[in-house]
Amino acid sequence: MAEFIEVRTTVEGHEKAAALAHEILRAALATSIDIDEVPSPTASAGTPAWQLTLITTDGQAPALEELIRASDQAGTVDSRPVTYDIDSYPDWLPDRP
Repeated sequence: MAEFIEVRTTVEGHEKAAALAHEILRAALATSIDIDEVPSPTASAGTPAWQLTLITTDGQAPALEELIRASDQAGTVDSRPVTYDIDSYPDWLPDRP
């Protein structure tokens, strides 16, 4: 099993995305949260969508996914192990030494 898991979800509207990110931080279920504006997956193009990319430990991933699904604010939840290159640096870490 991987030591770290990347979890992604999309939320309609910046206020809902911020509220979900805040809830995740308060629950201490992610070590990193990145929020990016993305094209809206629904027809309501007037409301921008926000993709949350979260890094969590393998042991906390199920609780994080459950919290996201229980919030009823997010879309689908996509989880995958964080892969490492031959130098043992995570692929999401910029500016490797």
